Amino acid sequence: MSYTDCNRMPGVVRVMWLRAEQIAPHVAEKYVAGVPVAIGAQGNELRLVTDATAKGITTYENNGLVGECTLEFKTMDSVPMDEDVVWVVQDAEGHWWLIGARERNYPVTEVSSSAGSPGGDPAVSTVKVTHKAVVALIPVAL
Repeated sequence: MSYTDCNRMPGVVRVMWLRAEQIAPHVAEKYVAGVPVAIGAQGNELRLVTDATAKGITTYENNGLVGECTLEFKTMDSVPMDEDVVWVVQDAEGHWWLIGARERNYPVTEVSSSAGSPGGDPAVSTVKVTHKAVVALIPVAL
């Protein structure tokens, strides 16, 4: 038997990345214990070309809950591919969410690039971030 709960944000309006080492340790455990989680580090905000989407799913499997989050967006900015990063997003209601933690497993970031059309469309990168953890989408304060 499996239980699945799907939480879709009311639109992502901002996306930032930080190095995993900039996040306080054990944020998922703190959130589960009811301790508010705050991020004191300055993030690197990306300019979004189109609307971004984020989706969190919680599944009951192997006698425990497992969270999975998927974030997708397009940007003209460079996205880090050679370091361990976490992602912070703001939804349309002004709430901030953390994808990832200081500890492993880090979010997996996939980037595909395309050239713009001759008609003047910009060259963009399509980014897909996936993260699987006990809590994959953590509400935070900045």
